[in-house]
Amino acid sequence: MIISTGSLSLDRLLGGGIRTGLLTDVYGPSGTGKSQLCFSLCVNSAKYLKQKEMIMFIDTVGTFRPERVSEIARQETNNEILDKIIFIRAFSTNDQIKSLRKIYDIKPLLIIIDSATSLFSTEYRGASRHLVLMNHLHELSFAAINFDCAVVITNMVRNVPVVRTISDQGDNNVNKVIKATTTTTSNSYQQREFMGTSVSIYSHIKLRLEIVNSEKSIVRASLMQPSPRGQVSFRIISRGFSDQIK
Repeated sequence: MIISTGSLSLDRLLGGGIRTGLLTDVYGPSGTGKSQLCFSLCVNSAKYLKQKEMIMFIDTVGTFRPERVSEIARQETNNEILDKIIFIRAFSTNDQIKSLRKIYDIKPLLIIIDSATSLFSTEYRGASRHLVLMNHLHELSFAAINFDCAVVITNMVRNVPVVRTISDQGDNNVNKVIKATTTTTSNSYQQREFMGTSVSIYSHIKLRLEIVNSEKSIVRASLMQPSPRGQVSFRIISRGFSDQIK
């Protein structure tokens, strides 16, 4: 099954929309519409729900807005949609991990975690952070495949220094790797997905969001995994998304 994102251009980029049986990772800076996409998916997945099927929304950072879901749904079925969402507010990684036990009871069509790595970033350090997160994502990926549900996670980005390789002509052309410091220009930093390597192992689809025009709420989406294949732009509006960006 394919769930529409609410944007025709974004659906085309994703081959129709968000697919069940797969784990989709959506990452980008704050304000790029990650949570808005989650709300839109809640609304659009409701039409496919069978009797007793539910949507599972795990909120780790306090971003869930039921009034926003109702606004996107308009007046048609917004109350029914909210009744179909099982909302879980996770305040710790333990809350987040334990919440997956409910999957086996409710067998949701759609599982959303917004955001997947935030709590891990504050509670763990070093290798243990990656190991615990990967185990969590493995369980999510397993659920997506075995219960044929769509799993969507959001993730943040971090500014990291650019690593450059230079040739040292005075030392037999041996390459040296240098890292930009805080004293260099802002161009020496780039945005990368937080714990992106670990997340990529269990993500079937990876979507990067970037702000194009903050005043007009225009966002660019780039498909990064399974293989980069283009990008599209859309606008965040009161009713979800619009492909009219002019």
